[in-house]
Amino acid sequence: MKRYSEKCKKNLLKNSIEKENYETAINEWHFLHEVIDNNDFADMEHSRPSCELCEHEDLRWQFVIYNMNNHNQLKVGSSCIKQFNIALLEKDGRKIYGKDRDSKINKLIKLARIDSSNKETFKLLNELCKINKNIEQNSMFIECWTQLKVNGVIEPKLALFLINNFLENNIDYSNIDIKIDVKRKINKEQIKKMNKKSLELIRPLIK
Repeated sequence: MKRYSEKCKKNLLKNSIEKENYETAINEWHFLHEVIDNNDFADMEHSRPSCELCEHEDLRWQFVIYNMNNHNQLKVGSSCIKQFNIALLEKDGRKIYGKDRDSKINKLIKLARIDSSNKETFKLLNELCKINKNIEQNSMFIECWTQLKVNGVIEPKLALFLINNFLENNIDYSNIDIKIDVKRKINKEQIKKMNKKSLELIRPLIK
């Protein structure tokens, strides 16, 4: 832990105006809500990048922290923001620390995950539309996309429709994070009417 701490402090001081006193230097840095999803670059030959503070390797999520005095920036992991108590700076100038900051960071990750999944889902739906020229089916693909984009969830019968199309066309859909809405009464009724095979297909999407 001591080595980890020393490494982080060394990298932070190197990029700060203050070069000696860590407690002073840390106050130069703020997190401004910018999150990088390195899975967007998963097709690149090299591995995912490291945290520029602790040097931990293969980060999916990087959080860009800015030095407000010299305009340097570092791409770090969320654990470093929390460990070294780096402030989240709101648009109104308020600095958020502790549990409130951590909660906001977790929400940003959740939103970034949804966005990443939506991009992959849209790509696969596009692929299905190109394969299938049936106008009625294509309108259903559009309805699937609309529900996921607007609500973040999809009704059971549309989820089943999507899965069957992915399977029929040998499309790998393991990287998309589709969630089925089971709260509404009409959706519960859809599930009740499904046979055992259909239920097995959609079960992993009920979260």
